[in-house]
Amino acid sequence: MKYTFPILLLFFTFLFMLASHAADAQKKEVKAGAGKSSPAAVPARNAISIDEMTETDKRILALAKAAAGECARALENAVKSGQKSEEDIFSTLYFPLLPVTSPPTFSTFYDDYTDKVITPIVDSYLAKDRVILAVGLVDRNGYLPSNNSKYSRPLTGNPEIDIKKHRTKRIFNDITGLQASKNTREFLLQIYRRDTGETTADLSVPVFVLNRHWGALRILYGRGE
Repeated sequence: MKYTFPILLLFFTFLFMLASHAADAQKKEVKAGAGKSSPAAVPARNAISIDEMTETDKRILALAKAAAGECARALENAVKSGQKSEEDIFSTLYFPLLPVTSPPTFSTFYDDYTDKVITPIVDSYLAKDRVILAVGLVDRNGYLPSNNSKYSRPLTGNPEIDIKKHRTKRIFNDITGLQASKNTREFLLQIYRRDTGETTADLSVPVFVLNRHWGALRILYGRGE
């Protein structure tokens, strides 16, 4: 009986964190949608049309489509091989990781698989072009289960270092992130000011797994302008 209260306290703290995060995400999504049903139907803020794309943009688009295809096949293989169920792969239950960080980080039912399989894929695309700064696979809520190795370094306790080096298992539900993760058109190219202070191009393409919209493949890069 002496362990009952601490366990209950931990359980209700966990529920409160989930509820708070969901409420925050919903507020940001409503703001991004401006009253519409989905950001996918709304012209994204700072979006660049296909007619405005440079040769660099077009080159990155080709890489993004290829990376999205590889990641989609990897997720489908997890289901087909029995390593994960379809419910696991599409789960939007995010479990807070300890120690608590700011921004918070989360685990889910499939990130152990993506750590092993998706990270090598996105790392390979990070190395394909010198203008690329980051390549990430996010679900439809902006959750990034497994980032590039260079952004998945252990926590140091120094916020200035961790915000740049520990960027995995976060939910990127800012307006740009939600527009990217929920978009189902061929691509979305936005100008993005990161929380690290950098301004980059953010080119995303939708990812479909088992004929369902799973999320997006995002590439951040410098346009040279």
